[in-house]
Amino acid sequence: MAEPSGGYPILLHLQDRQVAVIGGGRVGARKVKHLVRAGARVLLISPQASPELQALAADGTIEWIAESYRRDMLNDSMPVLVIAATSDARVNQTVAQDAHRIRALCNVANGSSDDSDFSNMALIEKPPLTIALSSNGQSPALVRQLKRQLSHELGDEYAILARWLGKLRAQPPESCRSQADRQSLYEDLVTSEVLALLRAGERDQAQRVFRQILLEGAAE
Repeated sequence: MAEPSGGYPILLHLQDRQVAVIGGGRVGARKVKHLVRAGARVLLISPQASPELQALAADGTIEWIAESYRRDMLNDSMPVLVIAATSDARVNQTVAQDAHRIRALCNVANGSSDDSDFSNMALIEKPPLTIALSSNGQSPALVRQLKRQLSHELGDEYAILARWLGKLRAQPPESCRSQADRQSLYEDLVTSEVLALLRAGERDQAQRVFRQILLEGAAE
């Protein structure tokens, strides 16, 4: 039997889903920004908030309850995801208990893993690509080094090709009716010279090669 990895990695789809962040400091601000980018409806509960968070609340991007957290404050909003990011360990633990009571997933930033349902991973984001790294708590330093290395090696060409492939996946050629045919076409594209041409800044030529492969696939 394989050794347990310590977690089950997922990418949560939070578009229009209610999420609560408790704590308006540096950590809370970072969490809120990621959640807003994910399309979540964010509720911030904190007596103070950073200027950036105040601006988001002022323009209606997030909802802000400018109060200290009290027991059962989550009951009205019923979030699906809760992040406890205050500097008070007792408050964070109360938040986690309340989140579990309403069956919401909870993460306690810099807290005990016993209170958290999940841990955040280091991210490399080149939309639409998201690459997540974790050592399951064994070596944050190694994860930081891997992130630096991969961020340097992964150029914008990967994001460009991913967008092209996404459009192709939405409207595949009529000749590629089976999953096997589509898989073969995608493999031909990602192993072709398209990436190298994009890396060299030859976008027009990369598009020509991309289209030629599509034509050849359609002719088969």
